[in-house]
Amino acid sequence: MAVRELGCPVRFTLTAGQKGDAPQAGPLIEGLPAEVVMADTAYDADHFRQAIVDKGAIAVIPNNPSRAQKHPLDKHL
Repeated sequence: MAVRELGCPVRFTLTAGQKGDAPQAGPLIEGLPAEVVMADTAYDADHFRQAIVDKGAIAVIPNNPSRAQKHPLDKHL
């Protein structure tokens, strides 16, 4: 689900129960304006981070514990 600043939903996608949600993250934010994109650890994937950078936004996603290359996280955003 993509939401605005105050949590108002603007777009969502339904997925099968046995499927992960992360593959839908890129298409979910496509075309939406954003300066910052926040997501939880499940969405910590290079392709999603790149989609965020490509739209000119900052990714605020905690690193997956298994990630070899850690990305900085600004918890104040």
